[in-house]
Amino acid sequence: MEGISPHPLVILFQDSTVVGKMFLRKSRSFSTVILVIAVFLCSAVAGKRISELKCDKYKEIISIRGAVLNTSSKPTVVYFEGKNCSNLIDLISGGKEAMYGEFPHHAILGYRQDDGSYSFKCGGSLISDQFILTAAHCFKFEYPTLVRLGEYDLAVNSSNKVDLGIKKIIRHPNNVHVKAYHDIALIQLNETVRFSKFIRPACLWTEPVLNTTSFIATGFGMLDNYALQYSTHLMKVKLDLFPSKDCQRIYATLSKHSYGISDGQLCVGSIVGGKDTCQGDSGGPLQIITEPGSCIYNIVGVTSTGLACGIGNAKAIYTNVAHYLDWIEQTVWPENVVNKTDWNTQ
Repeated sequence: MEGISPHPLVILFQDSTVVGKMFLRKSRSFSTVILVIAVFLCSAVAGKRISELKCDKYKEIISIRGAVLNTSSKPTVVYFEGKNCSNLIDLISGGKEAMYGEFPHHAILGYRQDDGSYSFKCGGSLISDQFILTAAHCFKFEYPTLVRLGEYDLAVNSSNKVDLGIKKIIRHPNNVHVKAYHDIALIQLNETVRFSKFIRPACLWTEPVLNTTSFIATGFGMLDNYALQYSTHLMKVKLDLFPSKDCQRIYATLSKHSYGISDGQLCVGSIVGGKDTCQGDSGGPLQIITEPGSCIYNIVGVTSTGLACGIGNAKAIYTNVAHYLDWIEQTVWPENVVNKTDWNTQ
């Protein structure tokens, strides 16, 4: 390359495998080579679950790492790292529109209508390049025929959204429609997803104990019980974790909750009241960000069932993702799971 300093350039990588693009250019002011790398780490880390290893890779997808090297007689190196994702803003208490690209893992399920159009009645979360995590009750009366990713406003056409066909719907084997338990399912897409700034998978929360009591729920569901109007924008709302006994008092008399609130369920609502998920939000994510400044969300729960959308101190039930992690991993990444379980015998 013309103009580049003849001093040798040595770059050392600690990771066993690095795949990316390198761009070199000459600084006009001094002999410097600027290296920008979009890094995807592929080395396995002992002691981590497959979902944790995948999460590490998802974090690297959004990383733009680089180094500025002075190639004079006394070379110095300055490293930098940035994020290729939308800026995040603090969530205002109460439902509000999400930022464009703020939740790139959010998916919506399309149900074909008689006139050929699609009604988006459930949500989901992209958790790999081919699987969507959602709620089993989204298939109680009818089945979706497509999954849309990258959607922000249903009323506006965007080149960033993608419609994908469905190869297989996999409900948890212990789920039965007349009960509200094991309300979790996976959708296998009929093609591999191409990740972008606006379409990217989320991580799964893997710990049995939550390290926070505040979450963010997202969806295109009804704005309230009275207007009977669905939002065209992706909405977000801050919600709080409550003791299971609080939901037990509310739901125990209902036949579909005849066994009470199980370990596979979370009791979630709003401390101040008036905030909730609603019809159309089912299957969507309950999520947190575990690292300040990170663009990657961890899916803690799946929107399952409720009684009154945001009326008073309404509390709803969400499927506890960590409780079903073994089943999710065995279904999504079977080649990476050694000790497989026959879930049909559980």
